[in-house]
Amino acid sequence: MKAVRLLEYGGQLVFNDVPTATIARDEVLVKVKSTAVNHLDLVKASGAARQILPIDLPWIPGHEFSGVVEQIGGDVAAYAPGDAVFGANGMGGAYAEYLAAKPTVIARKPSNLSFEEAASVPVASQTAWQGIFTHGHLEKGQTILIHGGAGAVGAYAVQLASHAGATVIATASGDDEAYLNSIGASRVINYREAQFEKVLREKVDVVFDLIGGDTQKRSFLVLKEGGHLVSATQPVSQEEAATHHVSGAMMRLAPSAEVLGRIARLLEEGTIRPDVASVYAFQDAAQAWKDIAGNLPGVHGMSPSGPGTARRRSHGKIVLRVA
Repeated sequence: MKAVRLLEYGGQLVFNDVPTATIARDEVLVKVKSTAVNHLDLVKASGAARQILPIDLPWIPGHEFSGVVEQIGGDVAAYAPGDAVFGANGMGGAYAEYLAAKPTVIARKPSNLSFEEAASVPVASQTAWQGIFTHGHLEKGQTILIHGGAGAVGAYAVQLASHAGATVIATASGDDEAYLNSIGASRVINYREAQFEKVLREKVDVVFDLIGGDTQKRSFLVLKEGGHLVSATQPVSQEEAATHHVSGAMMRLAPSAEVLGRIARLLEEGTIRPDVASVYAFQDAAQAWKDIAGNLPGVHGMSPSGPGTARRRSHGKIVLRVA
């Protein structure tokens, strides 16, 4: 099968033939139709986080995918060859024509989504779901502040929180205000013009931090006692959390067929929607990485071309069309 691989930390992606994936009795073989590009792939490939995010080289990237079940293991009863599925794989491996996956990390593809759209969903949507509900314990009638609301994870968090009956406040650039209002944000704070802790009159129940750094530190000032600060980017100071009488946690995505199935139903109902920024051919994965690396200076040895080269990015995910 064709696959895109990384041979060494910080090296170039190569597109070549590798042995076709084989499955265990409790796995399905998915013929991959599309996969998506994630910052996590670039961070792992750079080697910068190898102590906490190690990979076995040579490594096939790709943490989310859509495709069709090709074969099932002897212990699998929930799926049959021909079923259209999508899912997330914690170890990567989706930049390939075939992928072995456990039924515990996949769900049936929403019928109203293309394979490209479906591949863009599993990582961002489940990160948002687990961040605001599993770790943030968000409930109807509460107020949530989402930092980085216009990003891939943030946009799902806005939609899911709004659907759950929460009041949603998001920080973003002023250019993103109309977009965020259209997907459920009650208020958008332009972080370039105002400091959120100075303009928020009432404290919030949950902060979902997708930015980190000083933004996270200042977030303690706007949380109600007993509130929750959940970060998807860096550890949360337990000392600060105790001082402000709140809980603080850094989350890491735990792919779940049950959560993904619930998200699939919301997508089929049109309650939430996916967002694809651009689609690349499979063999152009290296170019897709350069495209996304503009947002991650210095990661994987790539950085923006220089001053004045910043361009307005589309919302949504970058997707690779595999088949």
